[in-house]
Amino acid sequence: MATSSTPKKVVQATNDPPAKTSGGGGSSVHQTAPENRSKGNQFRLIAIAFWVVAIVIELFLIFGLLLKKGVAVDPAAPNTKVYPFLGMSLSQNAYFAWIVILIIVCGILSVIGSQFWKRANRLDPASEKDKVRFFVQNQLGAIIAMIAFIPILIIVILDKNLQGAQKGIAVAVAAIVLGGTTLAGAEFNPSSIENQSGQQQLVDQYGQPSGTVYWVKGGSVYHLCQASQDFSSAGTDANPIYSGTLDQAINAGKTRLAYRNECNFDNSNKAADSWQNGAQTSEPTSTDTP
Repeated sequence: MATSSTPKKVVQATNDPPAKTSGGGGSSVHQTAPENRSKGNQFRLIAIAFWVVAIVIELFLIFGLLLKKGVAVDPAAPNTKVYPFLGMSLSQNAYFAWIVILIIVCGILSVIGSQFWKRANRLDPASEKDKVRFFVQNQLGAIIAMIAFIPILIIVILDKNLQGAQKGIAVAVAAIVLGGTTLAGAEFNPSSIENQSGQQQLVDQYGQPSGTVYWVKGGSVYHLCQASQDFSSAGTDANPIYSGTLDQAINAGKTRLAYRNECNFDNSNKAADSWQNGAQTSEPTSTDTP
């Protein structure tokens, strides 16, 4: 008895124009879509805003609290001091609490800024040919974190107002925030114009139809055809399959081809990665898998 299946819902993405390439001789350079470049610039401005606020708070913490001397309010107890801050007179415990709170706030702002910066670099990447710019642009989040938090860590270590367990906790918090924000800002798998050019060549060659990729809302990967096994439960009104250009997939947060053997292309062993980075010795492996 014949059965019929409900057609999967595929939504055509419309968030940017088709990607363009330039070049000749069998090679091409991927040109970032104008909408992706514009969105990348917006994300960079947002990242810079978060970083500026974090650094302003850091400077306020250093010069408004850490470098100020305590005031002895009782001559009979010279070791009992208060610390002027924002019109208040902080006790020793409040002084310690404000230091920890402001360090953590600076760390959160720095991490948020780094995430916007990373997203911008995926939308509008630099070229690997300019090695200095490529490194600085992709690792700027980590550089900003070190510039912001190394001075705080040093000053907290040298701070004579903190004593005993309070100093140990404050130093530990500053060190953890320094390490965490640096790691959050570092880009371990940076995208590049050359990488996206390789992806575009792959999509043009193996996409079904040529130049088209497919994805769903969740995750960070795209596929070369609608028949992907990852879409077995997708294609509904609640979870549609999206189709569009590579730039549209990148705009939707998809950073790489799925590591699978499907859609007439075997990427189960990450075969496309070296090819996309321009270091390939041969083209990726095609397959007859439907």
